[in-house]
Amino acid sequence: MKPLIALLGCFLTLAAHAQAPARTVQSDSAIHVTVLQQGRYSHLVYTVNQEPLTGATLKVLLNRYPPAAAELRRGRTQMRWGLALLPVMVAAFLVSKHQADQESGPGSAFSKAPVPVSILLGAFGGYGYLMLSSNHYGKAIEIYNQRFH
Repeated sequence: MKPLIALLGCFLTLAAHAQAPARTVQSDSAIHVTVLQQGRYSHLVYTVNQEPLTGATLKVLLNRYPPAAAELRRGRTQMRWGLALLPVMVAAFLVSKHQADQESGPGSAFSKAPVPVSILLGAFGGYGYLMLSSNHYGKAIEIYNQRFH
């Protein structure tokens, strides 16, 4: 019985230590970006007061400042719209393929099914624009750092 109580005491000590609050980042310091080169690849490291930040800590820090949090929300919204265009592209491709196969005459897929191909191209262009122009994370960091300059 005594070893069981001793194990329970050790477990409770570890559980209490695990519940201790994590170190918080000082919110009065600017976020700096450092580029680390490792062989062929480079990595971005975000730092505050020369201490590296994890991705979760960086998100918490940015979400604490309302203008930066609004920019992150815009980025998530833009990502959702881009992902919503993927099923539109697939459906337009399948419809255009089906309509083009129905006509046996000569011509391109666009001449046989102009509306679905146009929708496909529009969805593809919109998806590309939304995904490639998404720099909201960097903008949120700039907005956060503006109050320190």
